[in-house]
Formats: sequence, C-alpha cells, structure tokens
Amino acid sequence: MQKIILSTFMLLATLVGSAQTFVPTTPQNRNVLIEEYTGVNCQYCPLGHKATDFTLNSFPGRSFAINIHQGPFATQYTTQWGNALAAQASVAGYPSATMNRHAFNGGDIHIDPGQAFPCASEIISQESPVNVAATLDIDPASRLMIVKVEVYYPGDAPGNFNLLNVALIQNNVLGSQAGASSYYPENMVGGQYRHMHILRHLLTGQWGDTIHHVTAGSFFTKEYAYVIPQQIGDLAVSNMDGLSVLVFVCQDKREVLNVSEAIRKSDKAYIAYGDAGGYECSLDYRPYVSVVNPTDRPIGDLRFEVNGSNVVRHKTIAPYTADTVQVAFYSITDMPANQQQYDESAVVKLLGYTTNGSQVNVNSNAVSIDYANVHIYTAEGPLTLSIKYDGYPQEVTFSLAGIADCQYYYHVTGNSNDVGTTVNYTLSPATAGLYRLKVMDVGADGLNGTVTVTDASNNTLFSRNAKDLMVWDNYYFNITTPGVDGPIGTVVGIEEQNEENVEWNVWPNPVSEVLHISVVPGIRRVDVLDLSGRVQATSTGCEVNVSALPSGLYIIRVITNESITTKKVIKK
Repeated sequence: MQKIILSTFMLLATLVGSAQTFVPTTPQNRNVLIEEYTGVNCQYCPLGHKATDFTLNSFPGRSFAINIHQGPFATQYTTQWGNALAAQASVAGYPSATMNRHAFNGGDIHIDPGQAFPCASEIISQESPVNVAATLDIDPASRLMIVKVEVYYPGDAPGNFNLLNVALIQNNVLGSQAGASSYYPENMVGGQYRHMHILRHLLTGQWGDTIHHVTAGSFFTKEYAYVIPQQIGDLAVSNMDGLSVLVFVCQDKREVLNVSEAIRKSDKAYIAYGDAGGYECSLDYRPYVSVVNPTDRPIGDLRFEVNGSNVVRHKTIAPYTADTVQVAFYSITDMPANQQQYDESAVVKLLGYTTNGSQVNVNSNAVSIDYANVHIYTAEGPLTLSIKYDGYPQEVTFSLAGIADCQYYYHVTGNSNDVGTTVNYTLSPATAGLYRLKVMDVGADGLNGTVTVTDASNNTLFSRNAKDLMVWDNYYFNITTPGVDGPIGTVVGIEEQNEENVEWNVWPNPVSEVLHISVVPGIRRVDVLDLSGRVQATSTGCEVNVSALPSGLYIIRVITNESITTKKVIKK
C-alpha cells in the first residue's frame, strides 16, 4: 500500500505548446463533485444515493461522486479520511452531501442530497480558472497503479496556492443496505445492494498536495504510483475493473474549483456508457454515448451501429479524454387527443474510427439506451394539482414550465403548516399549450402521500403514490384553454450534448443589435443563453435580435435535426 511520487514539475504556459499534454488549455466551465456522507445502516441513505445518481445521469461527464461511509450508521466501508471531511462539512444528519464543498446556504457547505441537481445546475454554469485531467494505468499482475495528473490555469485562481487531490474509488460492491428495497429497489442485484463511488484511499493525503503557482498560464503535473492492496479496511479489492480515480483541485480545503475522472489507458477507444439527451423546453431527444479515447492520438470519424443501422459522427476526441456523441434524434411533435405514453430505445455499438489517417476497427459491447420516456395528457384547464404531505412539506417543491417559451408559470414550495394535509393547487397558465410538471422532495422524506392531477371537469388525469419521490419530470400537460396566470421566471435547462459535425459562423462579434448565423441544414432553433444557462432570446431563423440584452458574454446555441452546437459572442 505504498504511494510513490514518480515526478513533479512546474512549467510556464510557453512550454505547454511544445510539450505533449492532455489537459485542456482553453477556458472550461467547472465540473461537479458530490461528496455524499452515508452508511449501510442508514434507512434513508438509499434515497440520497438515488438523488446523486439522478444528478450524475443529468450531467454526464460533468458530474462525479464520492460516497464517504462515515458516522454512526457506517459499520462497513469506512476509511481513515471520513471523519475529518465530515467535520469540515459540519455533517449532522444522514444522508448528507457537499457539492464542490461550496456554501450554497450561508456558512455551512453541507446540503441534502436531494438538492444536488439544482446546485449542480449552478456549478456547471461557472467558468473555472483551472483545468485538470489524469490518466490511469493498472497492471493486474503487480497491482501497480500509475496515475498521471496534469493541471493548467487558463486564468488566475483565487488565493496563493491550490490543493490537488487524488481519490481512489471502488464501484459495484454488492452488500447490505438498510432501506434499499423500499427506497432504491432498482439498485438491488440478486437480493443485495449495489454500492457505488465508495471512497477507498486518498493518494494525496487528507487535504491534498500543494500547487504553488496558480496564475494564468501555469502548468503543473505530478505522477503517482500506488500498489493496490488485496484489502482496504474491511473491503476486499479483488476486482480492479471496479476501481476508478477522481482528481480535483481545491482553492483551500473547501472550495473545489474543478474535478475530472482519470482516463484508463488502453489501445482502443470504447463506449463508457449511454444515456438520454434532450432539451429542457422541448420534446426533442438526442440519445448519446460517452466515448473514451485512452490512446495518445486523436480519433475522429466515429462509426456506430445504432439499432442495426450504421451511423457516422465526424467528431474529434483528443488523446486521453472522453466526450459525448449524439447517435440518434427523436422528436414528439403531434399532441395526443387524450393521453399517450412514449418510450423509445437504442442499442449502440462502436464499430471503429479514424486515427492518424488509418481506420481502426472496434468490436465493442452493445450499450442500451432508454429515452423519451414521457407521458402527455391533453385536457381542458384549469388543472388542479393535489399533494398530500406528511412531516416535512417545506422540503417539497413543484414547478410547471411552458415548453414554448421556456418560462416557469408556477414554482411553489410546501408550507410547514401543511403537515399531514392535502393541498390543492390551481394550475391556470395564461396561454394554452404544452407544459411540463416537476415534483421534487429535496429532503427525501417529506412526501409519503399522493400526487394527483385533475382537469376542469374534475376528471383524474393521473394519481401516483409518492412514497419514494425524488424527482418527477416526465409528465406533460397539453392545456387546451387559456387561463389567468402569466410566467414568473426563465427555466434553467440541463446542459446539451454538443456535436461538432455541423459547421456554422456567427457575425458580427461583438454584436450590438442583430446577430446573423450562417445557413445550417435542418436548423430548428437558435437560442441566446446567458452564462447561467437561461434563454434570453430565441429565433427559428438565422437572425436573432439581441439589442435589448445587457452587455456581456453570451452563448449562441444552434439546434438542428441531428445536433446541437454552441459558440460564444459578446454583446456590446
């Protein structure tokens, strides 16, 4: 269990161009690190795991998790590091978590795991002063693990130094877990619970190794060797395929500036996972896969088999990096006369790609992706939403968002006076059209009753038991009659999966009045987003009037039938 520092050095930005590096050197937004405090005897901890997994699936490749088994409910999987981390986070109850060790609610940095999704939406919209990347090489015979980390500063980081952390994580551990069958039954495997993201070791010690130069253009690299023991604490480490490594940079012991997962070296690219992709304010779906390039050469012209058909994506993935690639497109355009459930799926295999002008064939395992799992109800308004609360209604929030304008019409949190009661909310948006309902319990235990929606004639559209409610976001209502309530705020959407196989230009940049976009085949919409991800202007053509927007930096998002691409512009 020996840690060996193989090399460490600091270079200026001028050397980065001449050295072969894999860390990005252009400005990047912050990624998300969820550190969850949990235990196998914690009844409600599976709900925390479920909330974390929901966030990881919502922001693939941008969010990562460490499950720290610590505290009175943790009788297994503990480490020497957990108590100090929990003390810093002021953890008082379980499950609990931190998001980038950032203080969202005053001085404390701990949050309910159910708050991970909205907190993650805030984090990923922020530009980071530091980029971090790593490679991972494990020799199964000697159990020697080599981790090479690279850190680059496209901007000045706050403070005089940073701390680099390297965490060893163990996944797919089957064991016991209180509350699992009631609160996260889909994570059960053969009667046992599948534990993920378990912290096993900190190669850099309790708080990390110091990076002394944190100004723009600074480059830092460090290499670690670690002999993986047969057992860490009470947990055997027999399956090294279940190991992963996260690297993250902290401003001090608290604020995490950026995080990434180490890419395991191999001789060919592969698909790490697949998931559904979509736009928050539409019924367009873009299933994607995460392709890992573990080689020292860029790859492109990716060839896939999708539901038996060959698909080519002209996307370049840099060495030792991973990127998401859209493999299909599906759109729900016709509203049902009454109600309809949609459920699409795709089976995807990576067949090959081009590198250095040569074709490389791959015989990858198939990845199955379920997407467009939505219910649409067409009904006369106003609608009535009934929520039966139990002990903590103040932890329950619902929202109704318009799809056409990407605006919230209702965003309501339960009142502490509503304990044990059923509350009826009238949903009467001023414009007839399609709306999306979300119901969320951030505390994971505030709603054990029912959620019911009825139409203007008191016909029940749906009624659902909410015992294990975390987030519902696949219910849509096509309301046929105008109501009285107008919008109250812009929806912040989930980040899209970008494709680079569509070329387009935008001018002038900087812009003062009208922004022009070059003609793009199959264009559906152009959005202008601020740096928080909020849509500030939109157009279905190749011109957008931005004269009313405040000066600043904006993101231009072009949505076509097969892709989403973005560029940055400055509004004068």
